[in-house]
Amino acid sequence: MTTPNHRAELAALRVIALEDILNTSDADLRKEAVEDGEDVAAIAVNLKSAMRDAAAAALRQRLSEAKARMTVRPVPNPGPQVRPPLERLKQLIQEAFSSDRSLGLAFRDGKRQSDADWESLYDDLVALGKIDPASHED
Repeated sequence: MTTPNHRAELAALRVIALEDILNTSDADLRKEAVEDGEDVAAIAVNLKSAMRDAAAAALRQRLSEAKARMTVRPVPNPGPQVRPPLERLKQLIQEAFSSDRSLGLAFRDGKRQSDADWESLYDDLVALGKIDPASHED
């Protein structure tokens, strides 16, 4: 003897009902509502309000999650930054880019980069965890 799976049956009925609604024209839906004695304008106002409330709730949730993420990680206060020599620094940056294809970079004017640009890029990659400064200390 098998027991009926009521949840699966209800889910299937829900899918069928939604497909039926989606396949029905707006004019037919409006006509059915009027025939059933429904106030189409009131339905539209209620639906619009419900959608605004849902959107506002979703935005509040996203804001709450963003605030939680911001408070979880303390802002690091690095002391004086000790960097490897510039040639080693460039090599480490190139290794990071070749090992992680998700990294991208755009240079100003597409020309030569200053030493400060390379140092800043190194600092950014260290902060992102793409370069481990402890792995190349002397």
